[in-house]
Amino acid sequence: MDELDVRILRELTQANSVVPARAGLRTSYRTVAHALAVSPGTVRNRINRMYAGGVLTGTSVYANPNLLGLAAGAYAVEVATLGRKQEVVNLLRDLEGVFFIQNFRGSLLGIAFVYPDSQTPEETLAAILRITGATGGVFTRVIYPPCQVSLSRTEWKLVSRLIRGGFSTYAAMSREVGVSVRTIKRTVSKLVRTRAIFSVPTMDYRALTGCVPADLIVAFTSPATRPEAEREILKLVGDRMIFAGVWADFAMYSLILPKVSTLAQLAEEVPHIPGVRMARVEIVEEHIDRVQALQSYVDRQWAPVSAGRPSLAPAPP
Repeated sequence: MDELDVRILRELTQANSVVPARAGLRTSYRTVAHALAVSPGTVRNRINRMYAGGVLTGTSVYANPNLLGLAAGAYAVEVATLGRKQEVVNLLRDLEGVFFIQNFRGSLLGIAFVYPDSQTPEETLAAILRITGATGGVFTRVIYPPCQVSLSRTEWKLVSRLIRGGFSTYAAMSREVGVSVRTIKRTVSKLVRTRAIFSVPTMDYRALTGCVPADLIVAFTSPATRPEAEREILKLVGDRMIFAGVWADFAMYSLILPKVSTLAQLAEEVPHIPGVRMARVEIVEEHIDRVQALQSYVDRQWAPVSAGRPSLAPAPP
């Protein structure tokens, strides 16, 4: 996998967004090609090759947590007993609100989850600590854009369908939701325009060959020194980054590196950047996609609408 492949994955995953996903649904070959100054045919061939090789496996769609009255967080935590790690991962898969798990080589796990916006994340954090046996971890709130929009029964039904099965074709979704293709197109347009839905490509990291998937996790000394430190980090990771989670309390840069020695180089250089308090580079074993776990939250919003009562989602101001 070369630098162009990585840049294509970045466009599919995040592009110029600051949230940990791409607003809307799948991006056209032409849009990606324009952003990268290559031909649409080149983009199409590269993406097809990644699907054929099993690196790309599809696209996950999930609702903006703010649409559901939820907040989102990320938690980095060490499993106390390495021999129990697979058991721990299986238990975390079933924990309510968990929708992504980053499983690293060694004891570290990265967990993304949602929780009611009116509450603190402490209940979920305590559950994660019980499951992992850890005494503590590093938490940060993950901020999504506001989404003050009321949805009709049909619109909620389409959100539910997209979370369950991702984007297929307008005709197929029309049959499944039970409305016209025109209505599906209009509804998708509204969901994208209001940032009600996000999408990420699903990847099988184990299918990668000739490269090393890794995450660079960084904490900063202060908000004042952070911007310059981040600029220096981006100079180092360059076109090997497919995603940047630039959150309040720490940052995570998902990378595909050409060789293990590059990982060691980053581990040596990043901690010496002025403004960096802590940095570690971890090899990614697998990325576990659990966005379908958000289905229950959508159902709770949809139920009042199905019964003819107003949606719980806030109305536009």
